[in-house]
Amino acid sequence: MSTMSDVPVNVGHGWRPRVPWLQLTALLIGLWYLALGIAGFVTHGTTIGPDDSRTVWGFANSALLNFWHTLIGLLGVFGAYREGTTRVFGVLTFVGFAGLTAYSILATVLTDQADLANVAASNTWLYGFTALAGLLLAFLPVRQEDPRRRR
Repeated sequence: MSTMSDVPVNVGHGWRPRVPWLQLTALLIGLWYLALGIAGFVTHGTTIGPDDSRTVWGFANSALLNFWHTLIGLLGVFGAYREGTTRVFGVLTFVGFAGLTAYSILATVLTDQADLANVAASNTWLYGFTALAGLLLAFLPVRQEDPRRRR
């Protein structure tokens, strides 16, 4: 059984699904981070520095992280518009979150006093998986299928 996203349409470059999984994944990542950033601003405001009590949905937050989450959320929502912008979003997400993952590992392992962004181990895992998703968005191909060749 096929869903609406599996129904192919001719867009000039061959047959493609209406909403490719790349764009849907970028949209979901964008919505997740947009919600996380807005919830962080609403619940904890613009405070900065290490504080274990500032969490949203199990993830530590601060004004720096809230700004980053909101920015990535907006980029994800706008990046889901076309396949090309989704690929650019994937590259930016990979580079940004790979760096943030490295920072998070150092901040959680070394000392809490120098952790201005207030990251926790849960943030490290989230950022690592998001960096991996960005890498996949940037480089995995979208299968092009001609509906006339159905079995």
